[in-house]
Amino acid sequence: MAELIENKVLVEEKRTRDRLIGKGFGELEGKKLILDLKEALYLVEKGKLTVKKGKKKLTEKDLLKTAEKEEKKFYSKYLVFRDLRERGYVVKTGYKFGFDLRVYPRGKKPGEEHTKWCIQVTTQGKHFALPEISRMVRLSGNINTTLLLAVIDSENDINYYEIERVLP
Repeated sequence: MAELIENKVLVEEKRTRDRLIGKGFGELEGKKLILDLKEALYLVEKGKLTVKKGKKKLTEKDLLKTAEKEEKKFYSKYLVFRDLRERGYVVKTGYKFGFDLRVYPRGKKPGEEHTKWCIQVTTQGKHFALPEISRMVRLSGNINTTLLLAVIDSENDINYYEIERVLP
């Protein structure tokens, strides 16, 4: 059981908390596990977590609606998050690094290994100015990761493009 508070989901029950930490979900603060909305939606979708707001049990649709109000491009980011989790990666938000998501090597969690990829999520047809691409490449280089551009097409298929700086 978990509770939605503003834009985070708190898990206090020890067994659930420990199981989720073991799978690379959330951030531990004291005895509470704090999940972001993408993690919570994924776990609800998989039937691994029940989320309540007050006394009301939230459905996937309720949680998605709340998340879309809280975060720009939430659904696109969630599609990429879910795709990467399904492939066995631990995925975290990348906001403090200037990206949508950050991904750890398969089978590793934060603290065990350094971030492998920083991911910027976009949709088919969206244009980036070269200075913006340059900024993303430099930022990813500064934190020793690889930049991936996750492009979601009109059928919600995701294509990943690696962008790197090449020095002659």
